[in-house]
Amino acid sequence: MNKAVIFIGLMLSTGLGQAQGTVYKLRVSEWSCALNASGAMVARGTVVNQSGQTLNNIRINLRITDKEVTTVNGVPNRRVYGTNSAPIAVRSLANGASSRFEVQVKPSQTRNVQCQIWFRSPDMVQIPTRVPGQ
Repeated sequence: MNKAVIFIGLMLSTGLGQAQGTVYKLRVSEWSCALNASGAMVARGTVVNQSGQTLNNIRINLRITDKEVTTVNGVPNRRVYGTNSAPIAVRSLANGASSRFEVQVKPSQTRNVQCQIWFRSPDMVQIPTRVPGQ
């Protein structure tokens, strides 16, 4: 019994240690999101790799949502009016390097909306990123 408990404890601590081994960090140094002449919302800016390692195949994700949060049955709810993603300009982003990004989506609504951006790669669903104004 004690051996089983110790084994399970070791497996859990090993798994947690591996999960915490690599921390990806990006920082958006500047960005904007605006409606263009064809009715698409365009987010563009610059992202900096602060992870301590090279990151590959990063994609910028854009989601257009309600500016105000509504509550439905006590649960905060934001409607999504459009979403899209695109690769950043630099495919292999070295530590300390920066890259331009641009992504656009034609939302189903353009009034009282806001842009939300985040980054992902094939290795991570969402890369922790500091985004000013978000």
